This record gives sequence, structure tokens and C-alpha cells, in this order.
Amino acid sequence: MDLGTCCKLVSGSDSSALYKCVVNGTGDSYCGLNTEEKAKIMQWIQYSCRMQEKKMPIDRFAEEINIYLSNRTFLVGNSVSLADVAIANAISKYLGSLHITPETQWELSNLVRWYKLMQSQKSWSYPYIEFFKRPFYF
Repeated sequence: MDLGTCCKLVSGSDSSALYKCVVNGTGDSYCGLNTEEKAKIMQWIQYSCRMQEKKMPIDRFAEEINIYLSNRTFLVGNSVSLADVAIANAISKYLGSLHITPETQWELSNLVRWYKLMQSQKSWSYPYIEFFKRPFYF
């Protein structure tokens, strides 16, 4: 599986199809390399569904993800997974509608770093969001 396939799968599927993909995955980084990673990926897929259903304010999801990414590059493991793609899909609408100011970028610095990394991946098919190029100090 590649990133383009993941993007299509996340955009066009319900969570049960994504779970099936993870469970039946053959040990690649997108579906999890082991049982623990698979379970974490499924949790993030469920979290992305909650985001899209607006079970709580999207800015709270953004804050939680920002905190979670404070010492991680990816949501699960050491490379892009379906968890990253599902969350990127869910959060892209929020980031796209948000007026990104230097202050906002600073407050959500881990989320912004991660999203920029996701945007830089080959076969990225979600909205490209422009962020400030230089770091701002307050």
C-alpha cells in the first residue's frame, strides 16, 4: 500500500473498511507492523471519525493532537500510517478554515510541523495549507 492508496481509502471509506484494511494488513507501516501498532492505528481512526462527527469542538481535538505530537514525528510508529492519513484528512478542513496567524502557528506548533510533514509526502491528496515560512518568537 502507498500513501495515495491510503488517502483514497480514508476519503471514501467508512471506519469499518479502514479497520478491515488494518486487520488484514500484511505488516507494512501503513497498517501497522505488529499487533500493538494495529491497535493504535484503529484508535486513531476512531478518533478521526469522532472529529468528523463533531463530537466535541475541533479546536479541542487540535490541541490534544498538538500535545500528543510534542515528542513524536508520526502518530504511530516511525513512519506514516493510516492513523496519520485519517487524522490529516479530518483536521485538514479545520486548518484550512482557520486564519493561521503567527500566534496560532506557535500555539499549534507540533500539529503544524506534523501537517507540513504530511503535506510533503509523495502522493499527498488533501488540501495544501500555507504556513508561515520563518519561526516567530514572542
